[in-house]
Amino acid sequence: MSQITSPRRRLRFLARLTTACLALSAALLTPVTTAGAAGVDKDDAYRNLGAATRSDWMKDVASDTWLAAMSLPGTHDTLALHGGAIAQTQEDFGDSADTLTAQLQRGIRAIDIRVRVTDSKYFAIHHGPIYQQANFDDVLSKTQAFLKQHPSETVVMRLRAECVYSDTSPGIGDCVNDGLNITPQRVESIFADYVANYPGLFYTPSTNRPTSAMIPTLGQVRGKLVLGSFDNIGNDSGKFGIQTFNSHKEDNWAPSGLPEKWNDVKANIDQAVGDTKGDLYVTYTSASNGLVRLPSDYAAYINYLLMQYLNSGGGNGHLGIVMMDFPGWALVDDIISRNANYVVKGGDRAIWVVNSDKTYVNTLYNRCMVRGPEFDSSKTGGLVTQHACQSSPPSSHQWGAELPTTFDGKGYYWIKAANGKCLTVPYNNGTPPSAGTQLFWWGCESRWFSENQMWNIIPTKVGTANGYRPAYMFINYWTHQCLSMDPATAAASGGKVTQDACPQ
Repeated sequence: MSQITSPRRRLRFLARLTTACLALSAALLTPVTTAGAAGVDKDDAYRNLGAATRSDWMKDVASDTWLAAMSLPGTHDTLALHGGAIAQTQEDFGDSADTLTAQLQRGIRAIDIRVRVTDSKYFAIHHGPIYQQANFDDVLSKTQAFLKQHPSETVVMRLRAECVYSDTSPGIGDCVNDGLNITPQRVESIFADYVANYPGLFYTPSTNRPTSAMIPTLGQVRGKLVLGSFDNIGNDSGKFGIQTFNSHKEDNWAPSGLPEKWNDVKANIDQAVGDTKGDLYVTYTSASNGLVRLPSDYAAYINYLLMQYLNSGGGNGHLGIVMMDFPGWALVDDIISRNANYVVKGGDRAIWVVNSDKTYVNTLYNRCMVRGPEFDSSKTGGLVTQHACQSSPPSSHQWGAELPTTFDGKGYYWIKAANGKCLTVPYNNGTPPSAGTQLFWWGCESRWFSENQMWNIIPTKVGTANGYRPAYMFINYWTHQCLSMDPATAAASGGKVTQDACPQ
């Protein structure tokens, strides 16, 4: 019988980094719950970021969560506000990076900054040849101010040298750097000066050469600006940022039409959900076909489809970084909600700690689940109860999770007592019983339709005095209720172990 160490479930999983010296591996499997629908119509997904109420959404996310495991809402061409409809990509909250501050307050955590060299030593923010009434100092100072006020958060920045270099003839729509002989090396040197002028702002490994940094945990980058990549600086582009940032990127910015772009976006989202290596995925939902299809046209279409897809259970997992034009509040909420499995929760009667001695301990009442008294002398079944946990637990206190081998359990588990019997929801003549129904142990059925014995195992984290520890929710396939305890008998030995509503 196996105890729970890294349970798999029906949906896809994300790998976790196992050592600081190796690439991400598949050691920790992190399943995903279906997030609730956030929005209804196009206005919830497009050009309406809503109120400034998401400044601290990362504060409850466990610090050991790898950045690659998270779902981060971002903006493409973050400060593109000027140049008319053909150039604007974001809702306008003001110049000098005031728009950036507004985005961060509304939950955006990945930004796309395009710079042009001026006076041979400064960066100005551009979208092609159009100056966006902001400078790189505005970006860094506003980001620094936000992170100082909200130290639980992090911001990931894709940085791009927007203009052609002095040895390249500019084309229509290209910008040209201001200064003589501006080379990729000079752009890199200017960036180094900015990093030095803002000590403590950047996550240092992401700005150090000669190689990109290992993917960090959230705890390593709280309060920091992470350089995801520095693009268009020649062969040195890959020597900055964090690993795999541009390895799984969807950025078809000039598709043949709206359906092609949506198919590309959906495909990359689905690949992110199905990733088992722990790589970063970046999906740009943005596109433009000049005057034929403006950025706003694509945003209105793609954002709405993406919101609908996520609301319906699509993309049910880690999405990676999603860079959007004109995002709406509901789409941002949909993306943030995909981090729910990394949120540290308090004790709840439907959340259990599983110890190495195979005891299942309720996190609200600190009581152990027990194989209770038999129904009759046949000992074929009996009640499931709870008792005070013991330092040397008897076999009646021990349980394990086991995948069925006699049939395809569809990724669901038996929860088996030490005597080999299964945790069972009463069959109730085929009618799913109500919340609060006491569970029992019974011989494990050997066919898939015995759904009352099949359990989905959802890892979560529960807060402790010193931080948090791993815990689990167990959801019955048939009733969609969680393994829980009866509040009325929680203080009594032999109290009921039941099924009840799952915590949100």
